[in-house]
Amino acid sequence: MSGNDEPVSQGPIDYHATSPGMPVAASVLLRDRHGGLVVLDPGRKPGLGLPGGTAEPGEAPHEAARRAVREVLALDLTVGRLLAVCTSMAGAYGRVVLDFLFDGPTLTDEQVAALVPVDAGSHAVYVLTPDQALPRFAGRTRRRVSVALEAYASGACLYVVDGREYRPAKERVWHEDEPIPAGAPVRRAAGWLFDPEGRVLLVGDPDDGYALPGGGAEPEDVDALATLTREVAEEANAVLGKTTHVGYLSDPDGGDVRSRSAARIASLGPLAPDPATGWSWSRALVTPRRAAALLGGGYEARLPQALAAQRIAHERLGVPILDDDSRVDVPPEGVTFE
Repeated sequence: MSGNDEPVSQGPIDYHATSPGMPVAASVLLRDRHGGLVVLDPGRKPGLGLPGGTAEPGEAPHEAARRAVREVLALDLTVGRLLAVCTSMAGAYGRVVLDFLFDGPTLTDEQVAALVPVDAGSHAVYVLTPDQALPRFAGRTRRRVSVALEAYASGACLYVVDGREYRPAKERVWHEDEPIPAGAPVRRAAGWLFDPEGRVLLVGDPDDGYALPGGGAEPEDVDALATLTREVAEEANAVLGKTTHVGYLSDPDGGDVRSRSAARIASLGPLAPDPATGWSWSRALVTPRRAAALLGGGYEARLPQALAAQRIAHERLGVPILDDDSRVDVPPEGVTFE
């Protein structure tokens, strides 16, 4: 269980203990035509939830999802594609629970206007933007919904373990200040983006997880810099100044290339929703060493990359080397540096 998760109450633990075999649940991501999410306030437990429920004996997950929406919201809808298979491990409920999260159709204005909870277990139903909804989900549900929104935007189907996308551990090789091999496709690009004081920009989720700004390559991206420029604009509303190559990560066989760049930040615009998820990432400026400690993957693994970015940014971009442990949270209205 993540340290950010609240303990599961005894009721769900007892309930799942009586279920034959592995309990299976199914939920549906319903939206209005403006991208708002249909969420339920169960009343009996903290946090919002998605329309859904536990599968009955002999019922397939997509059938359970359709039935649950019909019972909870009186809507008989065709369930769309599978967005994510979510596993809650035994540490949460006392046994492994599977939750299949499906896409749903976009509701008409008439359907939205008629939304009322008809299930006795639901207290209220709301249509909220992702920015409004995500902070009101319990930690595990919040991460699961966030991943589902990413899957919806990317067209992927993801496997999620305890609210986190499952990615098998890889011993990636760090190639400091080496050019990316000719013809090697860059799957992801991220940046060590510096303010004038020598701090780097991190984006954060509601559970205080941090990441370097960046993301996956899209077909329209002509190169890694194009991917980075687009992604930092979408995630952090950042405009880059001078940029330079820092290195790249690869699998031991040379595949799965992920570029790393250093750049000066020209400006950070007002906090805005990421087009992929509708969620607005928080933004913080921290020293490179502190960034290595906050980012996933372990401090020792991240530190060489952080120090390389700091050195190269100092030598090529004129960024000062900052060795204190300062942190600045970027205000919602943003800031201009250049």
